[in-house]
Amino acid sequence: MHGKNKTICIAGKNKCAIDCLKYLIKNYKNINILALPNESDKGYDGWQKSFKRFAKQKKISITNLKDLQKQKNLFLFSLEYEKILNIKKFNTKNLFNFHFSLLPKYRGCHTNYFQIKNGEKISGVTLHKIDSGIDTGDVIDSLKFRISKNSTAYENYDKLLNKSVLLFKKNIKKILNGNYRIKKQNLKKGSYFSRKSVDYKSLINFDKKDNIVEQIIKDKMSHGEKRKK
Repeated sequence: MHGKNKTICIAGKNKCAIDCLKYLIKNYKNINILALPNESDKGYDGWQKSFKRFAKQKKISITNLKDLQKQKNLFLFSLEYEKILNIKKFNTKNLFNFHFSLLPKYRGCHTNYFQIKNGEKISGVTLHKIDSGIDTGDVIDSLKFRISKNSTAYENYDKLLNKSVLLFKKNIKKILNGNYRIKKQNLKKGSYFSRKSVDYKSLINFDKKDNIVEQIIKDKMSHGEKRKK
């Protein structure tokens, strides 16, 4: 019914990967489903639930990149997956990513941090095909939302997680059936930030004993800065 002989793999971490896997388990019972957790996922819950642990609890096979690259009828969805995928090594072109910004703006790393730091009023998640660049693939769909005036990076991140799941549910059927449309990015209007573009340790005020600073240490993403007014 939903794509005989197809294999779907969810690659990534946290709530977004877990919720998308839940959706597949419930709605795609006759399809092969795999999970590719990040190597940093040790299989136990922290401030975010472990995707690896959840997949094992649901008896979903844990896979690896080497085995995935051999599969021809594979649909891979990256939701916070930590590695750059080399598309030349895959036997499928059905590689998709959910990026936590409205592309082509904020390609690369630290997307949520820079959106808050730069006082953006609108944020969102972009579903795009994975190509040989970093977040440069053709766009399939996006969901946007307003960043509230005093929103922290942590609060915005939680919204991004939820929007990525909604975007997945909205597009999964179209992607499996191959009837989705794509739009090329205008990279000249975008921006890119490398992993080394932020030193979170320098942003932490250890004299400030509140939950936001605690969160910075935990997720290495949020500095707790209020959005510019």
